[in-house]
Amino acid sequence: MQNSHPSAQNLRPLIPLADYQRIFRVVHSVLQSVEADIPAASFFFSVTAAQMLKKFYKRNAFPVAGAAFYLINQEGGGALSFGVLGDDAQAVSSNHDAFHAWVQCDGYAIDFMAPVFQELLAAAGHAVPVPRRMFQKDLGRMSASVTALAAPGDFFLNPNLELTRELLQQFMAKKALTNLSQVCVEWYRKPPKAMPDDLALQGGDGEVARIRLNPVAVDGVW
Repeated sequence: MQNSHPSAQNLRPLIPLADYQRIFRVVHSVLQSVEADIPAASFFFSVTAAQMLKKFYKRNAFPVAGAAFYLINQEGGGALSFGVLGDDAQAVSSNHDAFHAWVQCDGYAIDFMAPVFQELLAAAGHAVPVPRRMFQKDLGRMSASVTALAAPGDFFLNPNLELTRELLQQFMAKKALTNLSQVCVEWYRKPPKAMPDDLALQGGDGEVARIRLNPVAVDGVW
């Protein structure tokens, strides 16, 4: 899993920070407009962002669900954990109640929920300050195991293809979700094109709501 040839590890992001930030803002803004449970929305983020990467960047992007571990604080081994960690602190697994989702694209892992890691921790009862950073890394830089996480930004991902298929089938079967995802794709404009400041969204009752673009700024990279 871990690439033993540093020269083969690409340190450059696949898409620029400005583009990553805009994709995050669009998806986050649309979800907030319908009062979605953001901490539980990682699969929506991943499906929608993958569609954007395919349409606007011609990338082979797809959502992946599974277990994910990110070292966000070196003190006390502060890892953000999604999934089930075995008693031996080595074996990892995931299921419908314990998983995370990210985008895999041309050898990279891109997590579009990274800017709200602090909110995810708060929802789990851990009030820990986490910087709003981009997570976009060559999979060759992944740690060999959870116990090998050493520096902030280190990560370990364990894809669950069966769970991914089930979640994707459930997602595609819900018209409200696919429609909302399509709203994000249609609103998006690839930088440097200007984004419309807001978007009209018609609800099932016929009422029209205006969605404003969330100004949350991504201020660095993991």
